[in-house]
Amino acid sequence: MKQASASLVSSDASMARTVLWLASPVLVEQTLLYLVGVSDTLLTGHFLAEEHLAAVTIASYLLWFLGCILTVVSVGASALVARLIGQGDPNLASRICQRAIGLALIIGTVTFLAGWATAPWIVSVMNVTGPTARLAVQFLRIVLIVTPLLACTTVGNACLRGAGDTRTGMWVMILVNLVNVGLSWALLMGLAPFPRLGFRGIATGTAVGEGVGGLAILFILARGRSGLKLSWRGLIPLGHDVRRILRISLPAAGESLTNLLGQLTFLSLINRLGDTATAAHGVAIRCEAIAFLTITAFSVAASTLTGQFLGARRPDLARAGAMTAWTLGAIALSLMGVLIYLLAGPMFLMFTGGRQPEVVAMGAPVLRVVAFAMPALATINVLNGALRGAGDTRWPWYFALVGYVLVRLPLTYVVTMPGVSEGGIWGLHGAWIAMLLDLYARAILISARFLHGGWKTATV
Repeated sequence: MKQASASLVSSDASMARTVLWLASPVLVEQTLLYLVGVSDTLLTGHFLAEEHLAAVTIASYLLWFLGCILTVVSVGASALVARLIGQGDPNLASRICQRAIGLALIIGTVTFLAGWATAPWIVSVMNVTGPTARLAVQFLRIVLIVTPLLACTTVGNACLRGAGDTRTGMWVMILVNLVNVGLSWALLMGLAPFPRLGFRGIATGTAVGEGVGGLAILFILARGRSGLKLSWRGLIPLGHDVRRILRISLPAAGESLTNLLGQLTFLSLINRLGDTATAAHGVAIRCEAIAFLTITAFSVAASTLTGQFLGARRPDLARAGAMTAWTLGAIALSLMGVLIYLLAGPMFLMFTGGRQPEVVAMGAPVLRVVAFAMPALATINVLNGALRGAGDTRWPWYFALVGYVLVRLPLTYVVTMPGVSEGGIWGLHGAWIAMLLDLYARAILISARFLHGGWKTATV
């Protein structure tokens, strides 16, 4: 393992190499994670109907809720492990990892039970009815079965990243994708010896793939990796360690929950425009997610470097690492924005297989809107990663509230109103313009907090 100690960084060039060394495997991992959702969308778009594609969009948003909940554990665990590795205390870092995995199993189990019971109600609240609602509930319930194991994957990977190991998660996601894509295809089509399950087969393949990933992470940590090792007794989430994790994670969970509720409200407003708009929005999100997976890699690098350098009492290098990650990430995303703008139509055709021209006609223009948001996305994600690595998690939450409550949702409500949404640029296109304005507002606020420097003295 290559830790981000001060001895590794003697120049701007070596800092850039360290950022890329940490970010590259995360980029592969995030690409593979993205492909889990993409394979579901591609199979649905090519072989099933519009209501199936809309249902996958709804279910994907709701499954995002699990990741938001798990920030109650993952952010604090990652920040603490990074700080302790920077201080040279791998034994305490292992103990934090054990407590975090124990919390993840509990939260994952509770989420599964609650999600299964309330799935129909949640879908109905999102203004979804008829066959689309029934299919969304079906997909959601199948994938929820493996929620405890998915929780272990998320939190275990977060701990390993804090320790400077960004490669293990990449290999686990290769395994998840092989299982997911192969099994989903086989169960959708009924390839021997598998039964033909149609839409249920896609959900089942996704669930089995995620479950295998969780088991793999538990096995790897039980054997020991990158200075971290699970002790089954240590999984009991008790004591001061848990309080330290929650002190950092709860504001981050508040931010994630705000993002989730804001996105769900955003989607429910778009759902008023009909299944075609919902499907177009879902495909556009899949296309836009390419940018998110890219910038997540640089965000993880910023978080790891910030935490470890602060642990080593080098706030100057922590700042330099974060700024290097932001610079590289902003360049990468700006180039990606050009590609998204130029290839919006072909990207939509790829997802729909040319079978849903109405979805393509409505969705390609809104995808071009987000191409202009790339610098803002880079700033929000990378600098948020740096603040999380430092344990300074309150301000990003406040900024998310400002963006959704004062910018995105009020504007989207107006442009999706029945009378207004029938007029040209408004409707789905107007909603994505509201999203663009929200992102730039938050980018300005998060930049101000980072430049202020209060994160350097955050207590973990």
